[in-house]
Amino acid sequence: MIFAEGLEYPEAPLLLSNNDWLVAEMAMGSGRLTQLSACGEHRKTFTDCSRPNGLLLDKDGKSIWAAETWQPSLIKFDELGAEVLRITSCGDLSFMWPNDLVYGPDGYIYLTDSGILVRDLIKDGRLDPDVWNSPMRGRLFRIDPVTHSVECLDEGLLFANGLAFGPDGNLYLAETVTGLIYRYVFSSHLELESKEIFTSVTDPSGPSRVVGPDGITFDQAGNLYAAIFGQGHVACVSPEGVVSRSLVTRGSCPTNVSFGPEDSKQLYVTEYQRGRVEVFDLSADGFAGY
Repeated sequence: MIFAEGLEYPEAPLLLSNNDWLVAEMAMGSGRLTQLSACGEHRKTFTDCSRPNGLLLDKDGKSIWAAETWQPSLIKFDELGAEVLRITSCGDLSFMWPNDLVYGPDGYIYLTDSGILVRDLIKDGRLDPDVWNSPMRGRLFRIDPVTHSVECLDEGLLFANGLAFGPDGNLYLAETVTGLIYRYVFSSHLELESKEIFTSVTDPSGPSRVVGPDGITFDQAGNLYAAIFGQGHVACVSPEGVVSRSLVTRGSCPTNVSFGPEDSKQLYVTEYQRGRVEVFDLSADGFAGY
């Protein structure tokens, strides 16, 4: 089902407290956060950005955190869309491509940085496949939402992208270039030495240019859903790391995934190529997170 269309390179479907949706439109030079009504029929601009990517609803249920990629930063907007905070670095280490973010069980914000500048990968509005396999310095950051201090937890990732905490309490991170999903054990803290490959989700028989896992999310049963950019589907992965099936999108470039309201058992998928939000009916509700 098509929930909304006519969007400019949409990303990061975010369910709001009133069951409206917020999506990032990544059009170069005219980026914005767009609010869609619960039925998808009405929309308005929440705020303008340069090129927003991942979105996160603050614990107050009103403010919005947005990963800005053209002017690399993490921005906090109030409920009216006014900027109230901008974080651009971890000490002397400047952000490059802030991508996706999630709250952890410890109350901190976890943020991926893809490790390359947008202007180096996207040229004249197109992805440059020759740059895709160039060196990248993807990182995982942890941010205190109160003090705004930033800590780099991991680095050397090849286009760090979507991330989500699962019902098992652990952190999962998509590395787009390799097609891998990593798992980090979380006990009372994130155990970095526990990092392991959870699964591989890119179809080796499919297109081999600029492809790989983008946004990810979980259902209540512990199944992981990964939008596979460039291959036109959402991979469904069991708690054991087995890719069980695929949800085929109408465009080739799904960017992110998010479950709808409680009891809806619906997965919302943003699709970059055709500028749509698609909806899939499933047998479980989404995991609410922390």
